[in-house]
Parts: sequence; C-alpha cells; structure tokens
Amino acid sequence: MSVSGSGSRRVLLGLLVAYALALAVALLAPSSGTQSDLAREAATLAIRAGLDPVQVTQARAEFVCNALILVPVSGLGALIWPRSTWRDWTAAAFALACAVEVLQGLLLPGRHPSAVDVVANTLGGLAGALAGTVVRAAVRGPARPSPGRHRGAGQPPAKGGRNSTDVPGSTTT
Repeated sequence: MSVSGSGSRRVLLGLLVAYALALAVALLAPSSGTQSDLAREAATLAIRAGLDPVQVTQARAEFVCNALILVPVSGLGALIWPRSTWRDWTAAAFALACAVEVLQGLLLPGRHPSAVDVVANTLGGLAGALAGTVVRAAVRGPARPSPGRHRGAGQPPAKGGRNSTDVPGSTTT
C-alpha cells in the first residue's frame, strides 16, 4: 500500500476525521466517568496479562490511556502529510492537550483540568508521530540519494552552502 497514493490518502484522512470526531466527544464530555471506567478496565487487563498489581494503579492506567488516545491522530497525520515532522506533531499534540484542558476547566464543571493529562497527551502525540514516520519510511523503502544532491561528511559544501557536519558556532581545527 502506498501512503502517497490519492486513494490511500483519502482513506487515511477519513479515518483521521472519524477518529478526531470521536475523540472530541470523549474529551469534551461533561464527565470523565466513562474514561475512568475504561482506564480501570485497562488496568484489570494489564494485571491479567501478568503485570505487577502493585505497579498497576488507576493513575498510571489513566496516564497510559491518555497517551494512547493521541497516537492515532499524530500517526495518521504523519502518514497523510509527509512533510510534517515528529516535532510538528508533538507540538500540535501539546497545543491540543492544553486547549482541551483549558476548555474542560472553563466550560465543563464535572471535569478537572490536569497538567499530567497534557504531558500524557503530548507523549502520545510524539509516539504516534514516530510510529507514522517509521511506517512511512517502511512503505517508501530505503532512501536513495539523488545524484549530485547528497553531500556527506568530508565533501566540500555546495556553492554557498554548508555540509552536514557544519554545526553553527563550532570551529574546526
């Protein structure tokens, strides 16, 4: 499956839109009871899978679930928009998480904003972006530099340019 094909891209975009709408409903629901119940179920499954019950707490389960909810957004986004970087998606996840927490605090009396949720969501955005980048690279295959466009270490820089070993502020002896 080519990520760059227009049919594949449309499917991925459709998945992203559908997931984003479902995510908005969950994140902006008047209470977080259902989300807490799901985290409790995830903790139960983790214990059944053999994880130490002392280590599997409700708070940790909620953190992991909060991280996982943004993985599909940045993962699909990285596939749909290949020019975006993992940094772009991590920053977007951070901004989105901050906006959601502010909205929850201002508009939803049954919800409590949390800096921990912002951290978890941001980490999930990073994880999804990295996963999307890996999938994109695997689908595309090994990178092959174009003739005349690759300049490795030890080669002189292109006219007016710098080579890949140049670091701003460093000097070479």
